Amino acid sequence: MLPAFLCAILLSAPYLLPALFPLAWFAFTPLFWIVVHADSWRRTLLWGWLAGFFTHLLGFYWLVHTISVFGEFPYSISAVVFLIYAALQGLQMVLFALLVRRSGLGPLSVLPALFWVTIEFWFPLLFPWYLANSQVSIIPFIQSADLVGPYGASFLIMWFNAAAYDVFISWRSNRPMRWNVLLLVVMCVLASNVYGILRLRTVTTETAKAAKLTVAAIQGNIDIDLKWNPVQVKRNLQTYQNLTRQADGAALVIWPETAVELWLAENLAQVPTDVMPALNVGQFFIFGARSFRGQLFGPDFKAFNTAFLSDGRGRILSHYHKQVLLAFGEYLPFSGILSKLPAMPFADGFTPGDGPHTLDLPGPIHVAPLVCYEDLMPELSRAFVKTGNANFLVNITNDAWYGRTVAPWQHARLAQWRAIETRRNLVRVTNTGVTSVIDAKGEMIQSVPLFTSAVLKTEVALLDGETLYVRFGDWFAWSATLISLAVFLMAGKKTS
Repeated sequence: MLPAFLCAILLSAPYLLPALFPLAWFAFTPLFWIVVHADSWRRTLLWGWLAGFFTHLLGFYWLVHTISVFGEFPYSISAVVFLIYAALQGLQMVLFALLVRRSGLGPLSVLPALFWVTIEFWFPLLFPWYLANSQVSIIPFIQSADLVGPYGASFLIMWFNAAAYDVFISWRSNRPMRWNVLLLVVMCVLASNVYGILRLRTVTTETAKAAKLTVAAIQGNIDIDLKWNPVQVKRNLQTYQNLTRQADGAALVIWPETAVELWLAENLAQVPTDVMPALNVGQFFIFGARSFRGQLFGPDFKAFNTAFLSDGRGRILSHYHKQVLLAFGEYLPFSGILSKLPAMPFADGFTPGDGPHTLDLPGPIHVAPLVCYEDLMPELSRAFVKTGNANFLVNITNDAWYGRTVAPWQHARLAQWRAIETRRNLVRVTNTGVTSVIDAKGEMIQSVPLFTSAVLKTEVALLDGETLYVRFGDWFAWSATLISLAVFLMAGKKTS
């Protein structure tokens, strides 16, 4: 059990404190040791599961608080739900352990890297994360995301783990150590950094030449106990309206997800006067609210988590409905079946929107609105840029559910990749933090402290162009999948 726990500590530590990024380069060596030396397939499965289970317990410890607040469960029940969640997510590591046990490290110790990328690409996660996320503080190294997404960095980290383990086990066994493989991996890592340095210079030049848009992000800091309280709705709105008075000179003012706590019609033509902040004629306004189609709570009722765009006079110009909904929070899985039960007459929850639909300002300026944790989905940002010609990305979210934990920062760091993949600036506008600006190099250049009421004013570069990743998508992950499948089938023939 100790090697599995050591693997979990080394793997989860950089997600809690990015300065510990070097640990990820050796995190899997204990797992390789116990998987290769396990005396049965059952033990292989057990060690892999324990490593994955402990990793999620440590890396996502804050979920106990979130489940308790979001689901209104007692803390003890939330802890049980979290344990079940961690147990299920631990299956990711089980698959990896079984593949490594079945096929070994392979030529040049490269098979674990191929297997890991394949699993990252396909395994369902409630909160998508990648091995590459452990390196967010090493900006040059992660620039390859504009070519292959986060999978390139994940591949190199895992390949280094396998090569380092191979050298170690050779030393332990008094066999010639394959330093040449480890040297090859190091050279590839250096090449990735050289590419990153060159791309950073190019993006800096392009940003300097690009047109700019002045944006004001409003962080209202409405405590979770005050939000959705009918008595507090008017006061909460006034908080945002008062802060918006500090946004003079900003062409675009943005409020976070569901900052407006009223139900608004989907086809709303005018922002209600008691909602609309005092803006000038030339300004524009993006805000989050719950919207509906049909009769409110009637038989044809459809609910949406929506981002609205209006001009300075409050005329609605466009809207976008959130596409990727949060299970159990915004919709109930299998609601079509459950709604037929007598005790559950209504189980629809929110309805996913179709998209991508940019929010367009004169210019032309095309804003990609990402609601809540949609900034964790590479395919969404890529689609907004590829089909909607988005100039920059906006994420409106409410991370108050996470409390005073590392989770808001984890969310922000995971979102950094969307800026690099698309080479677009990303403005994150949150209720309690982290409201921030991430430039097209993936650097968080401005941020507002957590749990403070503040206005973040910034100039956003409106960038064009199409990266290789935007154009061709997950070609690298698909390639790894096909190779892994071929290796798996070939290994099966050898053992049959």
